[in-house]
Amino acid sequence: MAKLGDLLSSKKVTKNVTKKVNGYTLFEGKSLINGEPIVGIITVKSTNVKTGNMAQLWILRADMSPVESSKAKKDDAVCGSCKLRQSLGGACYVNLGQGPNSVYKAFKRGNYPKLSVDDYNRFEGLKIRFGAYGDPYALPIDILAKLKAVASNNTSYTHQWKQGGEVLKSVSMASVDNIAEQIEAVASGWRTFRVATSESEVLSNEIVCPNTTNGISCADCGLCSGASKNAKNIVILAHGTLSKRFKD
Repeated sequence: MAKLGDLLSSKKVTKNVTKKVNGYTLFEGKSLINGEPIVGIITVKSTNVKTGNMAQLWILRADMSPVESSKAKKDDAVCGSCKLRQSLGGACYVNLGQGPNSVYKAFKRGNYPKLSVDDYNRFEGLKIRFGAYGDPYALPIDILAKLKAVASNNTSYTHQWKQGGEVLKSVSMASVDNIAEQIEAVASGWRTFRVATSESEVLSNEIVCPNTTNGISCADCGLCSGASKNAKNIVILAHGTLSKRFKD
């Protein structure tokens, strides 16, 4: 006669494990910048100290890693005409081998289920960073508009402000690299985010980034959300490991 202990030890208990989803694929298709294949992914949490806990929108090439696309100078599909691109010897602060590369690898493993624009209500009330890497102009504008509608706050920056329309203007700051560009963008109705050197003047319609002056996180600040916010423009000192490359 079998013993109870022997019978129990021979039984394998199978548990139903639900895989936690920490991000979604919002778009996979052609870049609106140059028609090359890209993907738009949102991750719902962040430990970034400067931004605070914001959902992060990543705009990446779909066919090669961010590191590979930069080396091949094919990152214009997601970064457009940005002069700060590392592929051009620029001072972009993003460490391509960390966050962007990790998200790309997770995307290739199938970790981010596709989500229809009709289901964006699951992001209701979140604070969203439009472009942890990549320019939001590369994505269909209805994706940005819907995210803007459900978010409690957002940050966004585009170097494609000369091409962007009114919706992008309401969502995103014009990312400018000198005073001449700042003046031009403001004249066209944009609010601006200007990277500068310590020798640059702060214009009368600008304030220094509150994270720099007071340590306020982007999640708590809320100023970099485009022309929908009635506030001054932002200027910030060039930062990141490649900041010495920046020239005003």
